[in-house]
Amino acid sequence: MRKILSIFLVILPLLSVAQFEPSTGQEAYGPIHADSSVFVAWATNCVVEPGPMNITNPDAGVAGAGWPAENAVGAPEGTYGVTCLGDGGCATLTFSSPIYNGPGPDFAVFENGFANAQDPNMLFLELAFVEVSSDGEHFFRFPAYFNAPQEPQLGGMGCTDPNLIHNLAGQYVAMYGTPFDLDEVEDNPLLDKDNVTHVRVVDVVGCIDPQYATYDCQGHVINDPWPTPFPSSGFDLDAVGVIHDLKHHDIVDNTIEILSLFPNPAHDILRVKGASSVSMTVFSLSGQQLLSSDSNSLDVSPLPNGIYLVRVVTEGETLVNKFVKN
Repeated sequence: MRKILSIFLVILPLLSVAQFEPSTGQEAYGPIHADSSVFVAWATNCVVEPGPMNITNPDAGVAGAGWPAENAVGAPEGTYGVTCLGDGGCATLTFSSPIYNGPGPDFAVFENGFANAQDPNMLFLELAFVEVSSDGEHFFRFPAYFNAPQEPQLGGMGCTDPNLIHNLAGQYVAMYGTPFDLDEVEDNPLLDKDNVTHVRVVDVVGCIDPQYATYDCQGHVINDPWPTPFPSSGFDLDAVGVIHDLKHHDIVDNTIEILSLFPNPAHDILRVKGASSVSMTVFSLSGQQLLSSDSNSLDVSPLPNGIYLVRVVTEGETLVNKFVKN
């Protein structure tokens, strides 16, 4: 729902530091901009089952009129190129190549939230659960955490602190994806995390009335802007970007035999062994590009100690791997 967007929209450079308080024991990743080169693919098909514009008044009709499912296919477009799910509606997306469980986030979901101009730390966010499947039949939900206030009811233009949310799509503003790491989905023999074919996005019904409310994995009511009784109501799905897919995984498997990173951990110079024509790019785990080099060595001494991703490209082949800076 974007009826008075222009009043509230501001640029948010501070988003790069927004983090979930790690009370869950899970690693939190920051937002990933749509232009990040960590994305190797985007959803190629989307099927929407829209919910009502207002769950307490189903006779008013369903959401999504004028916001077709194909808006969620391909790269994000921002504020208006979305498909709207309504209260409790869902969208199921598929891809040209399955997603696999690589290091760090594996995909990201884009919505078109925006910031409150009076307090840019508070964002207008419409949230959704995220589920994955490797057969299109059995879906498994990421454990979602909502530690923001559960009452009073957020009104139609209410805002939320994104630092208090984890594993709910729509955590960030337009053009910044919420990352998801398949490691955080509970293991199940019916889910092959290295062959995820479907991603399902399910709108959170923001109403706190127990008759209609939805809950996080801790039993907390999820309180997001409600009601929004318009065709554009509910979660506004913009895109799903893929970070790890099997097409590129095959390249990694073939390349890893001839390329190796050393030393790892690295203190100052990180090198690639086994190839002469190489480019190297270092990213944070959230996808922010940090360093690059057009040779087989890269000075990583400016980086704080921690874990990073490095992408190595040589003769059309690509290797993505973690390394430790110490």
